[in-house]
Amino acid sequence: MWVTTHVLAGLGIAAALGGPWWLILVLVVLAHVLMDLIPHWDYTVSRHPILYGWCDFIASFAAFWIAWLGLGYPWWIAFMGLLSGAPDWDVLIWVARGEKGRKYFPSHWDSFPHGKSGRAWGISVQVVIMAVGVGVVLAQRP
Repeated sequence: MWVTTHVLAGLGIAAALGGPWWLILVLVVLAHVLMDLIPHWDYTVSRHPILYGWCDFIASFAAFWIAWLGLGYPWWIAFMGLLSGAPDWDVLIWVARGEKGRKYFPSHWDSFPHGKSGRAWGISVQVVIMAVGVGVVLAQRP
């Protein structure tokens, strides 16, 4: 899944629950694993993975800054979104550099039943997840 999808889902979880921080941390990492099971499309298999990777990177950090500075969430809640996407950073960094590298997070290993689908369905699923995350973040706004 795109890093931005994980970040917005993590932000939604953190905004909805509000604490304690250690529980949110566990839940957003667990959510990352569960979301990787959902059939989705990754831009790493596209013709322009470097461009998409950079856009994903920028959008992920923009979501953090908007939640923290724009919407007034506490720093640690906004940061939970980044932590939810953090397991994808190894893949994102390699894609942004135009290279392939080792995948460190268990749900990214070849032996993990990573959900894959066609482009239309896979993008639609991620847009729905992002919309729900944004909706929760806006509804719980401090």
